[in-house]
Amino acid sequence: MAVGLAIIFCIAIVIGTGIILSVRNVNVSYIDYSGKYTEVEYAAARENLNKLKGSGLLFIDDEDVYGKVLATEVLAVESYEKKFPCTVNVVIRERVECFTFKTESGYTVYDDYGKEIRTVDTAEAPVNTLDGCPNVVLDCLPEQVEELATVCRYFKENFGALRRLVVGVSVKKYLELEILTITLRSGVTISVSEWHTAVQQKIKKAYETYSSLNDYQRAGGTITVIDGSDGSGAVAKYKPA
Repeated sequence: MAVGLAIIFCIAIVIGTGIILSVRNVNVSYIDYSGKYTEVEYAAARENLNKLKGSGLLFIDDEDVYGKVLATEVLAVESYEKKFPCTVNVVIRERVECFTFKTESGYTVYDDYGKEIRTVDTAEAPVNTLDGCPNVVLDCLPEQVEELATVCRYFKENFGALRRLVVGVSVKKYLELEILTITLRSGVTISVSEWHTAVQQKIKKAYETYSSLNDYQRAGGTITVIDGSDGSGAVAKYKPA
């Protein structure tokens, strides 16, 4: 009898907790860059996310939230937060074209997080559908796209822009050394050695050197970023063309 009562008591606690911690509020906010998708896609995402109501807050996971955004070619979940006892806050962002990657059959277009948006079977690189300007061209292994997208976000944080300044980003291996190269539209090339380590600091050093150049110097030359020999961190040097 004691065991039976204990089991009944535990079941009652679980049921009571499930009722108390069931989702009653789903708050959705948006990061909208172009204003093109505020009507249909956002409304559909919000309606689907409302289906979380009644679910146990403790048991909601990534797939439960991400799976509710169906227009994945234009929208993505930026973040979500479970607020006890009964609320889920979701931030949805518009996916913005940023990168173009050459394939055997054409091109693949990625967003600024390195996530695939679309593929095109054309001989020429597709332009950005938002503004008709070129995307940043990536020359790397397919599995490196997301990592390069992260590097490019560091670049944008420091330089203030990405597509407006950068033609392309490539990764090439020379002997045992892997070099990341960022080609600017102005003519300057940024060469980052051992870019897998301390890349955020190395991009910052590249910007500090670039910002010290005059207009004539920014028309060409190379900024080389390497690890300092004394262990003090990255070192960037400019060499004229």
